[in-house]
Amino acid sequence: MKPTYDFSWMCCLVIDDSHSVSNYLAAILRNSLNLKEVYVAYNVNDALAIIDSHSPIHTVLCDLNMDQVDGLEMIRLLREKGFKGYFGIISSMASKVINSAEQLTKAHNINLLGSIAKPVSEESLIKLLSGVGEKTKQTSSTTKVGSLKIYELIRGIEKHQFEVFYQPKIDSLSRQVVGVEALTRLNHPRQGLIFPDRFIDAMEKTTLINDLTKYVLNNVVKDWLEFNKNGYQLNIAVNISPGELSNLDLPDYICNLLSDNHIPTHLLTLEITESALDINSPEALEVLNRLSMRGVKLSIDDFGTGHSSLERLRVYPFDELKIDKSFMLNSSKSDNDRSIVESSVLLAKRLGLKVVFEGVESSDLYQMTGNLGGDIIQGYYMSKPMHKNDLLTWLKKWKAMNS
Repeated sequence: MKPTYDFSWMCCLVIDDSHSVSNYLAAILRNSLNLKEVYVAYNVNDALAIIDSHSPIHTVLCDLNMDQVDGLEMIRLLREKGFKGYFGIISSMASKVINSAEQLTKAHNINLLGSIAKPVSEESLIKLLSGVGEKTKQTSSTTKVGSLKIYELIRGIEKHQFEVFYQPKIDSLSRQVVGVEALTRLNHPRQGLIFPDRFIDAMEKTTLINDLTKYVLNNVVKDWLEFNKNGYQLNIAVNISPGELSNLDLPDYICNLLSDNHIPTHLLTLEITESALDINSPEALEVLNRLSMRGVKLSIDDFGTGHSSLERLRVYPFDELKIDKSFMLNSSKSDNDRSIVESSVLLAKRLGLKVVFEGVESSDLYQMTGNLGGDIIQGYYMSKPMHKNDLLTWLKKWKAMNS
């Protein structure tokens, strides 16, 4: 496999107490991938000295099972040094150990590149390091530089600067498009496209979240009418802020909006993040039950990441369960994560819920989902979120490919 990505700018540190493994990896990095600099350390102390004396180190590739100081301690020491590069795990340990090490890396706020099992192939190493370029590209285009000012958010609504993007949802067996998820972005006049992590928190602390919810719902309705005119009667999923669940007027507003535009209520799905749901909130129970009684579909998002998943499924009238993408991304290499996905599917089916797999970002996952028993798949492998006009073009191409 020849690399399609230019690695010549990268400085990499390999840490493994096996001289033969370290030298083998270094040879691939230097000769096949043409890295700018490759450093080798056979223990953690030497690795830390290299990091101190050679800057910047863009990537650290580290074995877990080493004598004296192991790879787990290396992760903590990198955190203490404020390491800003990427960390990749290379190990022959069991998948559950590697998975836990990945979680530890994330817990220490270190950029996790991924992991590959020994014996390492040139192909797997190329695939792992290619992620540095992708992650760097994403970071540079969506850098979080702090929350926006309230006046910027008010202006965004008044000037119609908030935009709705759509990501397709595909039937896992027929591969036909059954719906889309609406995702909100702010097209800032100076900073360009801004993602929700920079404006949702501020809006939820004020009444602006009510304005944004109505703004998005009205735009979704307009777009649905255009989709329908072009022959696509899609279910559209909209994320609802937990703060909106205490708004007792929300069910009437939504149902009247749909009725006025002759849109069946079952073609709207409201997605609520699992961890945001308060199982002791009478207002949320009333709002969601009233919406359910009137035909609006309810989806529990990011399932598996909260602390009371089963309690929420018992209390609220959900129609759909979206398995968090972190489990999907690891399910092809982690037996634990795949078992969690399979158990979640079985539970959902027994409760009469549809299952959505989000985070389908590779051909392997795309093929695997057909055997996991879920109903709908969603992810970058099929399509990234896009404007409505781009979606209409994409729908025609997808239909032609899968008819």
